[in-house]
Amino acid sequence: MSDFFNFWNNLSWLANLLGICLAFPIFKFVSKLISWLKTKKDTKNRELRYKTNKKMNNSDYLKWQLSFFKKTYSKSEFVTLYNREYPATIIRSSREIIYPFNDLCHLLSSNVIYFPFDKHQKKYLKFLGGSVKRPKMKGFATDELILDANGKVKNILAKTITYEQNLVTSHILEFELYKYYEKNNKKEINIEKDLKYRTKYHGNKHPSLAILKPSDACPLISVQALIIYKDYKEPENISWKAIIAQRQKNVAVKPDIWQIQPAGGFEIFGDESDDNKILIEQGFDIKNAVLREYAEELYNIEEFSFCNDGRDSNSILTENHVSTVLNLISKNKASFEFLGIITDLSVLRHEASFLIVIDDRDYSLQPIIGSSESIKISSVSMMQLKEIFSNQAVHSSSAGLLQLAIECETLREMGISDLLK
Repeated sequence: MSDFFNFWNNLSWLANLLGICLAFPIFKFVSKLISWLKTKKDTKNRELRYKTNKKMNNSDYLKWQLSFFKKTYSKSEFVTLYNREYPATIIRSSREIIYPFNDLCHLLSSNVIYFPFDKHQKKYLKFLGGSVKRPKMKGFATDELILDANGKVKNILAKTITYEQNLVTSHILEFELYKYYEKNNKKEINIEKDLKYRTKYHGNKHPSLAILKPSDACPLISVQALIIYKDYKEPENISWKAIIAQRQKNVAVKPDIWQIQPAGGFEIFGDESDDNKILIEQGFDIKNAVLREYAEELYNIEEFSFCNDGRDSNSILTENHVSTVLNLISKNKASFEFLGIITDLSVLRHEASFLIVIDDRDYSLQPIIGSSESIKISSVSMMQLKEIFSNQAVHSSSAGLLQLAIECETLREMGISDLLK
């Protein structure tokens, strides 16, 4: 009997070994299959996103969209440049706001108020897929724009949010509007009935007033800056140049079109896991946000796109290209000023718009590299800049920034405004 049990035990051991040997290749095959299916799904989703974004840049849709915005936000001033009107509004700066802009923004809370996403918001996040790199990153959304008696921006009151909260309450507005257009073939819109998320943003206010104080949304504040510098590389042809780029296809917002850079979201310098109140409050510096975008998008300094080590948020001020500009500002060879707020009506995000003007021979000899977000970044003459904005598809916020720059006293006194008219 003992021999029988020994035989059975040996047989069980062999069966287990055979089972393991058979299970390993099956497990490996299943893992490869899952990976292949995920890659295929991501590829299909990316192709759908490319196709949808291309349709959203269609001239017929853009014309219909502008007509809808003109009617809906009728009390707002629209961006108008080179006889073209854009789906964006313009609010100029109060003269009291000067570099380093310490009084421009005020943070109401460093705590993120989380809320559940509905099925449409979750579906939209899946649609964006890999175009969103850090959805949990903390940033700062507009709570209210404070205007002076002349209707100019005095302050931006802000609250702390995550990037994906911005996506499902702000970026989703453009997607929602296009889907209505696609389905209803240009029929008249009942906003309350047909545009759920835009209605939430408006609350019970007139849409133009809702721009100043969103009701149920987290529109991440953006920053953008027009860099104009005097180019000394060719001594016989010294001229003013501006920096502009064409966006990549695989970005979350406005792929393929021309854009003034640097431009990006007003987020903390950290990573997605950062919840420390002190870190968030240190990151609430709009000047530093512009300078991080400057280093990243003009010189490809990717280490300032986000921080996964322990460096201080003010370390951007010691980066070589940034410290060069700050030194030129201190020597009055460069200026840095806030021009106003441009609101892209497709997503109802507020873009704090700045101008940096530099006149220094050594600065103009530095190569401008660009970043992964752009197909190509270029230094163009004022005539070429005017040509691009007159004839190419450009970001409405960039058009608003250029309009503000042409109007500003700095460029008028330097004679640059005349070159752009």
